[in-house]
Amino acid sequence: MQRWLKIVMFIALFTIFCPFMAQAGDSLLVFAGAGMRLPLVEIANLFEKQHRIKVIYDFEGSGRLGNKILAGQKPDIFIPGAEKWAGLLKEKGYVQEYEPIAYHIPAIIAPLGNTRVNSLLDFQKKDARLVLGDGKACAIGRISSRIFKKANIDETRLNVVARGMTVKQVLHWVEGKNGDAGIVWHADAVQSGKVRIIDIPDNINCVNIIPVCSMKRSQHPRISQKYIDYLLSQGKEIFQKHGFKPYAN
Repeated sequence: MQRWLKIVMFIALFTIFCPFMAQAGDSLLVFAGAGMRLPLVEIANLFEKQHRIKVIYDFEGSGRLGNKILAGQKPDIFIPGAEKWAGLLKEKGYVQEYEPIAYHIPAIIAPLGNTRVNSLLDFQKKDARLVLGDGKACAIGRISSRIFKKANIDETRLNVVARGMTVKQVLHWVEGKNGDAGIVWHADAVQSGKVRIIDIPDNINCVNIIPVCSMKRSQHPRISQKYIDYLLSQGKEIFQKHGFKPYAN
């Protein structure tokens, strides 16, 4: 009798707690800004081993990813390169909540051995070939425009030879010496090791917050929260290892 009672109790407990347990084969779709690929891939590998939940990333410029969501695509989590998209999508009813994880700090980069650009003011040189982000496609493009405005630099008069759809594209062009300078996130420049980094003065720089967004239309809200909790705890150290400044509460 006691044996049957234990079996009945086990079945009852399993029925209650089963919905809260991650099952083998569970997966999450995460939209994330291209500049965060390295830390997020490392985090996904560790998270999958611990929780048996596969993380599938779509890395693109934050603007493109935000427009995908507005067009009807339904990621479980959204990690844009700037807080703007988190606020906009929350206002429109797509984002449930969002939490900051790290800071995105813009920096000037130049090819190694190329000294044509040594400050933001040098962007105004007529012979300076500049590579910038597309403001409609990626966060660094919009941020660059804000920096120029604060520095009283007329962006329309700059010699911009190309505009990248992602921060990684801007970085690769400068690494390949296809431009004399560009503006990317400091973490991308550190990860590269193939460019010269020039700091932007604090009084004209535009530091951004990287938010992690829980989505109202997520198909897996419980395991999405597991990932977010992991990201906001162990994930901060991994972001720091890859050149980001973690957000401090």
